[in-house]
Amino acid sequence: MKAYPCDVLIVGGGLAGLQAAVTIQEKAPASKVVIADLGGGASSEIMGFCAPLAPGDSPERFAEDILRVGGGENDPALVKRLTEDAVATVRRLETLGIEFDKNDRQEYDLLKPLGSSCPRVVHHKTVTGKAIIERYRAILARNNHIAFHKSRIVKLFKHKGRIAGALGFERGAPVGYSTSNVILASGGGAGLFGFSSWTKMLNGSGYALAHDAGAELVGMNRIQFEPCVSVYPEKLYGFPIITTLLHEGVRLVDGNGDPVVNEPLPKRELALRIASVVSEGKDCGHGGVWFDFSGVEEEAFKTRYPEYYSKLRPYADRMADLRIEVKPAAHTTLGGVAINAHAETSVPGLFAAGEVTGGVHGADRIGGNAGLEVLVFGRAAGESSAAYDAPAVDIAGPAEDFLSAIPCGRSEREFLSSIGEILNDFCGVISSRKDLLAGLSRLNQLHTEFVNDPPVRKEDHVVCCHAFTTAAVFLESRLDSADT
Repeated sequence: MKAYPCDVLIVGGGLAGLQAAVTIQEKAPASKVVIADLGGGASSEIMGFCAPLAPGDSPERFAEDILRVGGGENDPALVKRLTEDAVATVRRLETLGIEFDKNDRQEYDLLKPLGSSCPRVVHHKTVTGKAIIERYRAILARNNHIAFHKSRIVKLFKHKGRIAGALGFERGAPVGYSTSNVILASGGGAGLFGFSSWTKMLNGSGYALAHDAGAELVGMNRIQFEPCVSVYPEKLYGFPIITTLLHEGVRLVDGNGDPVVNEPLPKRELALRIASVVSEGKDCGHGGVWFDFSGVEEEAFKTRYPEYYSKLRPYADRMADLRIEVKPAAHTTLGGVAINAHAETSVPGLFAAGEVTGGVHGADRIGGNAGLEVLVFGRAAGESSAAYDAPAVDIAGPAEDFLSAIPCGRSEREFLSSIGEILNDFCGVISSRKDLLAGLSRLNQLHTEFVNDPPVRKEDHVVCCHAFTTAAVFLESRLDSADT
């Protein structure tokens, strides 16, 4: 087993992880940092993020919106940090050369997200996430203390209650990381669902890692379903369409030609409304409703949403005829690892940031806040990590023991797709107590099959174990709150 001692191990190379690394470089430039990342996260798809920059807006008003949409289930300390750090986040990015779009009056071209009381999404065209990733990677590339490893982290080790290191697989071979300092920035778990707006790489492994290490998970019953994900035309299947367009003249229409909503709703309510319409048999032929662009001004659409315009406009001869059939898809896991405002978890030496964490959004999330969350709490995790100090411990022995205990079988079965089908069928937008119990029963049956006929490779075995853990947490958490 290869060994890589380091000062900090960051699990995940999306914006939360990169922001943490950039911050550590600022605060503790000599720290040896390893970023373990397999790619395929959601950060590159961030179109923009919220900041209270509009006239009359403020961190307090922003916080009120978050708490209202979150149903009061939010952690107020996390909301306070998110809203108060938002404008400073914009300013720091501007000093690095990120240019946010402005109108003719040189004011920020702010978009109004669902659930927000005013326009608030600042953006660089519609590729804000990509632009920031490129800038951060360029900064980190100049530091020879920062290393990127294409490895999958499968186990966190502790010594005397504190983080002591981690085990991963790099190109199929086991690798050990001796470190007292780990930042979880591995993203969410929506990709575990069969129908999701995100890549299958976002399979909730961070939740399983944290749970196994003894960290607290919160709000795992709250899964946000992106309301408008394409199901037709077939070439667009699985493509999420940004819901700020509902403020630009788009209408949602059912199979009878009736409006699905009369005004934009927060995402959770909108997903419920669309799912209800479909369950009543009023879909438009493919299990969804029409995302109708006939009321959208074409030049405004082309100017403000150029990437969406170029992707969607070819599907109709005239703008007035453009419509895409959409339905809700698993999108953001609003719960996750419990952290405080400094991104510290309940396990000393373990920090977390981004979608792997819970407590910020509560029952529902305002559009644009996921992009802000990764930056604000990525920075918080970097600051806390840079200030944390604990002695290193050799984890070679525990890592070898863990590896030797993993059974090797002969199965080539794709267990992850079966787990995805179970979540689709029994843990959707509308799920009754009966559905959730049936889902747990199916999951337990599948797990028995997995134990009796495990995968060939040890890495695949651990990946499946993480998926079973996360799927069970989703179902059980939804079941616990099913009557409320």
